[in-house]
Amino acid sequence: MPLRLLNTEDGKIYSRPALITKFEESRTFCSLLTLTTTRSALKQQQYIFEVVKNFFAYAMLSHRWEGDEPGFRDIPQEGIYTLSTSRFDKVRNFCRKARNRRFHWAWIDTCCIDQRSSAEVQKSISSMFSWYRGSALTIIYLSDVVESSDQALLLSQWFRRGWTLQELLAAKVIRLYKKDWTPFSQSSTFNHKNVAEILVALESATGIQKSYLKFYCPSVEHPRMKLRWARDRVTKEKEDEAYCLMGIFGFTMSVTYGEGDHAFSRLLMEIMKRTGDATLLDWIGHPSTLNSCLPSSPRCFSDAPFAITEMTFDGLPRPVLSFASAAKLVPSS
Repeated sequence: MPLRLLNTEDGKIYSRPALITKFEESRTFCSLLTLTTTRSALKQQQYIFEVVKNFFAYAMLSHRWEGDEPGFRDIPQEGIYTLSTSRFDKVRNFCRKARNRRFHWAWIDTCCIDQRSSAEVQKSISSMFSWYRGSALTIIYLSDVVESSDQALLLSQWFRRGWTLQELLAAKVIRLYKKDWTPFSQSSTFNHKNVAEILVALESATGIQKSYLKFYCPSVEHPRMKLRWARDRVTKEKEDEAYCLMGIFGFTMSVTYGEGDHAFSRLLMEIMKRTGDATLLDWIGHPSTLNSCLPSSPRCFSDAPFAITEMTFDGLPRPVLSFASAAKLVPSS
């Protein structure tokens, strides 16, 4: 669960301890407390678990940062619904959509992370994949899509942002919304990952196989393929080219803004350390300032490595050249 959440009823931000207090003050808690005093408490264990789970279920927003987005310190104690300025329209509309789906809690990166706390930023970036994976719903807001057409979807800038790749793969349940906050699809199917035509469009827009889009398991397997997923995406900060991929590969590393392309070099070295895949040393583009043998970004990866490969049972290439043998060929700088 994220470090703090927005309450969709009162529009206020609650920390984890405040969430517990909110639960203890609720009618739900009182009813469960009464239930646990009866002899049937053990029989009701699964029911209690589901009630608590539903109370804390939260929705996440996946979106593009645009203009002057409100931050954590911009949210007043009275909550977001007391503010009438257009600057808060996105967060208000998001919370209303979540509330309409009967979620008490919602999370948006703009105002649920205190950017002035380096420890909180580190924790949030390291936990981002698991937070989206744990959400009951991820709302994808396409601010530049005004009509429900494949062409409009394919042209959305949402598919060109680095962080949205992780958010799409991590979320189990998604719903796409257009600029006016109406659903992109009129399908009665709640989870848009289960709508065939949307899944086909997402595959076309991302170049990611439908099987990965429906459910993705973080791992360092097939790293070159996954780096190509991010090849045409951009981030505001250079370091985020690496940080936004940590969850996809299933590991974390220290977050140090200011290190530039060293972040991607560290990511790549960790992948090679875990996989022994030296084909990642085959790239075209600008070298890293940390080591000239390493690329500076995901954009350096072409469709196929130079090294000879063999095919696996799933039709994906496995490198024959190992990192150990490549280390003898490539000097470190």
